[in-house]
Amino acid sequence: MLNLNWINKLKKILPESGDDQNTRFFKIMIYVVTGLLLFMILSCTLAFMITLKGREEVMIPDVTGMKLEEALIAIQDRGLNSRIQLKYSDSQDKGSVIEQSPNPGTIKKVGNQVILRVSRGAIIDKIENYIGWHIRDLETHLKSYGPLLKINEPLMRIHSERPEGTILEQKPVPGTDISGGVTELYLVVSMGAQGKNYSVPAFEDLDFMTAMKKAASFDLPFLFTQRNAKKDEKSGVVVEQMPGKEENVPLETIVQLIITPPAPSDKKIFGILKRTLPEQPVAVDTAFYIISQDGIKEEVFKMKHRGGPFSLPYFEDEGTILVISVLGKDQVHFIVKR
Repeated sequence: MLNLNWINKLKKILPESGDDQNTRFFKIMIYVVTGLLLFMILSCTLAFMITLKGREEVMIPDVTGMKLEEALIAIQDRGLNSRIQLKYSDSQDKGSVIEQSPNPGTIKKVGNQVILRVSRGAIIDKIENYIGWHIRDLETHLKSYGPLLKINEPLMRIHSERPEGTILEQKPVPGTDISGGVTELYLVVSMGAQGKNYSVPAFEDLDFMTAMKKAASFDLPFLFTQRNAKKDEKSGVVVEQMPGKEENVPLETIVQLIITPPAPSDKKIFGILKRTLPEQPVAVDTAFYIISQDGIKEEVFKMKHRGGPFSLPYFEDEGTILVISVLGKDQVHFIVKR
């Protein structure tokens, strides 16, 4: 009886001669759509099974002890993917693979993932002795240890017979345990012997942008002024400098650079930005940036400067923003206008 009931119900959803045109069309469309769905599901299932079964199997290579670059190549050559995890270990292992998962020799299908644990060097648990180091060497050294140690800015600089940049004192003292969080290093750094002279580099005939970057690279305080070009003088270059080329002068002597304006331009605006920066007890990080109308920020130079009078030539599009930053904080924002 039950089977007859199901047969009767099935007959009702099948097209019959007594159905009107709309009912007959509706029943046919239901069967067509249902058939297409079943066909798609069956096709996808078969394709997935064939792909899964057909993927090539490879043996996981042994990359422990390799440098990271070599290990990545070995993994990729076998059609495998990799994921990198950093881990502290012996300092001699830094940059090398110290563990891997799955283990070498394991058989996996192409496309599987291999986890590479790479040494980031030895973890610091005590303050080292940095006295006698050059400050730049210490800055490079600390980058490899992440945020555990940080140099306190501004540095204390004093005159000393030791070469300029040499670390004379430190706090915390060597051997101090490093606790959780960031530990700041307070350093006293040599400025060189008091009254020490230096030979002034040559700036004449350089375009003013090159001259500015050159002075900054030597950490020489400088001031720019301008005058019109005389006969046979070029536009946009340094035509005079005081002190002169190779003249021996005391440290921190301000180099005065006289430039001629560049050739006029319909788009660019020339000028000299003059400001007085907050004076510092020691020379501190000072940077000059340019921000274009598109919002692109470009660092022109970075130098050590003690503050006071500061002047910068520029030749930029209208709307460009000039920024002078001291110790990472913007001190001057100037918009170029006609």
